[in-house]
Amino acid sequence: MKPTDGRQWAVRLKVWIEMDGQPIMGEGRHEMLRAIHRNGSIIQAAREIGISYRKVRGAIGHMEQSMGRTLVNTRRGGGNGGGAELTPEALLLIDRYESVASSL
Repeated sequence: MKPTDGRQWAVRLKVWIEMDGQPIMGEGRHEMLRAIHRNGSIIQAAREIGISYRKVRGAIGHMEQSMGRTLVNTRRGGGNGGGAELTPEALLLIDRYESVASSL
C-alpha cells in the first residue's frame, strides 16, 4: 500500500527475551553486552554506548539476578589492570537474541 501524499510507510518490530514474564534482554542490553565483549571493560563499554557505568552495572545485576547466572566476570584494576569478560552463558544469550532478531 502506497500513501498518496508522498509519505513512506515503515514496519518496525522490537524483540526481547523474557524469563517468567520478566524482560531479560532487548536491543539496549544486547548492545551493552556486545560493547563489553568488544572492549573487555564495563567502563569503556558504558562510554561507547553513552550511558553511565552505574546503569550498565545495574542492568547486568538485574539480568544476572533474574537468570540466576553470572553473565560478566570482572577483574579489579591494579598493576595488571582490570577488565570484564562475558561468560559462555552471556555469549549464548547474545547468540539466541541475534538469531531471533535476524529472522524477522
